[in-house]
Amino acid sequence: MIHCLHGAVGSFRAWEILSQELNESVNALDLWRLFDHSTPTLIEAGRVISEDAEFGDVILGYSMGGRLALHALTAAPEKWRAAIIVSAHPGLMSGQEERKGEDREWANLSRKNWTSFVNQWNKQEVLLSPPEEFHQADIKDQEIISKSFLHWSLGNQRDLRSELPKITCPILWITGSHDPKFTALAKEATSLLPNSEHLIISGSGHRVPWQRPTEFSASVQNFLERNSSFNPSRPPMNHPR
Repeated sequence: MIHCLHGAVGSFRAWEILSQELNESVNALDLWRLFDHSTPTLIEAGRVISEDAEFGDVILGYSMGGRLALHALTAAPEKWRAAIIVSAHPGLMSGQEERKGEDREWANLSRKNWTSFVNQWNKQEVLLSPPEEFHQADIKDQEIISKSFLHWSLGNQRDLRSELPKITCPILWITGSHDPKFTALAKEATSLLPNSEHLIISGSGHRVPWQRPTEFSASVQNFLERNSSFNPSRPPMNHPR
């Protein structure tokens, strides 16, 4: 089973094309449902995602979903068979308050004027992809998405670099050739991961899975086949005394 985590302003339906291409079953998580009964932090959300998965599952996360995937991996590194991280940030080393301010502005705009918010979001140069190429969230999740910009802001995320070495499962970190910022971050992150590889897919920006869907799906399938023999180590059972 592959658990797929969408990005900010994303929808679980964005993974439909991937589910048609892979030889493994896909569980496309609706991350907004994590806000149904609480307002979880990144750490709490990562723990919930990890607890809901089965031993030996695979996790795949894009952008914000990639950050959540990293939290799930650090929460239970022994549980996962493999991971695919796409266009994700391991955490800021400085500038946290500035980033939280920027995300507060996104949160306010998303709450006050949804149409303007979506238009401005998709005009960001890093995305380089029209929204019709994949499913995005809609106005029904307006309030939840506003909360996510506050609670899951990169400015609120701890720097995960010191925790990456404890993730021992195979990791494929993917970025686009037109996304130099996240490509540099991926190179740095994979240098800290003991069992990882970094793939740059040409002709794509931040939204790699939807800009180059054939190459992306083939790369994920190839990675999983090459690492099919990896067995995570089960934690010791606690026997009653």
